[in-house]
Amino acid sequence: MQGFSTWSRRDFNTFIRACEKYGRNDIKSIASEMEGKTEEEVERYAQVFKQRYKELNDYDRIIKNIERGEARISRRDEIMKAIGKKLDRYKNPWLELRIQYGQNKGKLYNDECDRFMICMVHKLGYGNWDELKAAFRTSPLFRFDWFVKSRTTQELARRCDTLIRLVERENQEYDERERQARKEKKLSKNTTPAKRDMARQAAESPPTQKKRKQLLMDDYVNSVGGSPLLVYLILHFPNFASMPVFVTKQELWFWQGKKRK
Repeated sequence: MQGFSTWSRRDFNTFIRACEKYGRNDIKSIASEMEGKTEEEVERYAQVFKQRYKELNDYDRIIKNIERGEARISRRDEIMKAIGKKLDRYKNPWLELRIQYGQNKGKLYNDECDRFMICMVHKLGYGNWDELKAAFRTSPLFRFDWFVKSRTTQELARRCDTLIRLVERENQEYDERERQARKEKKLSKNTTPAKRDMARQAAESPPTQKKRKQLLMDDYVNSVGGSPLLVYLILHFPNFASMPVFVTKQELWFWQGKKRK
């Protein structure tokens, strides 16, 4: 680009690759890849590139490559955050961590191997598969585990991705339970028992409401030995089941518009 006469084509290509690797905003890391350039020079170059990149003949391809790299960085950050959140729920995750496998446990990797893998990825960073393989090969825990020691970096990466999906799903379920618990706690604190019961009934599905009402009717009828009078009340007065008082025959006849004989 004009105004940077000391920057060669090689410098430009190195700058683009560094942007793909670290993202356009990580000037310090980009500068670490640039031989003979200071961080201030790289920052000025990045500002001009941001303003004038469309003047390049193949700018569309260059930007797409950079954006794909930034998407990978974003995904990596999400993964590390998810793993950290999972590990924070244990006092000693290296010994206590458990994976909720569901139907995805498989038969080749055991719990100890998966626990070590998740904890080591948290320590080394996602994507450092050579370092992860070396950790398995040198750990005394797997001294005689020839299966895991003979896995390739690609196989370890695939297993790690499977575990990460399980961890993310577990985190979502955990967050949902926490939200529900906070909601119920707030409801319990701010409402009376009667209002809580009304809110619970409103949240029930119609089949559940119908079943609950039928159970209430059965309880009332059974408590008085199947009294025809009580059956009539329950069937003809829907609110009767929730009434806290007993109804006399006189009150029943009054509701029916009849006079006592």
